[in-house]
Amino acid sequence: MATFKYKIVEFTPDQKMEKAFNELGKEGWELVSVTPIGLNIEGDFESTHGYGGGETKGKFDKVAAYFKKQI
Repeated sequence: MATFKYKIVEFTPDQKMEKAFNELGKEGWELVSVTPIGLNIEGDFESTHGYGGGETKGKFDKVAAYFKKQI
């Protein structure tokens, strides 16, 4: 039965990660998944007599890449 170890690399969406990912690949790490993990939301909300409304906007400010390597 195969055994793996895992590595999580966190970065911001504006970072260019291709070089780092290629280096990890040369070391035997396999990219499994990339997913947003941090969301920054700004906005306002008002409530009157039980009814509410407002505007919000947001963007992901942190991303995680998950790698595995057979040991």
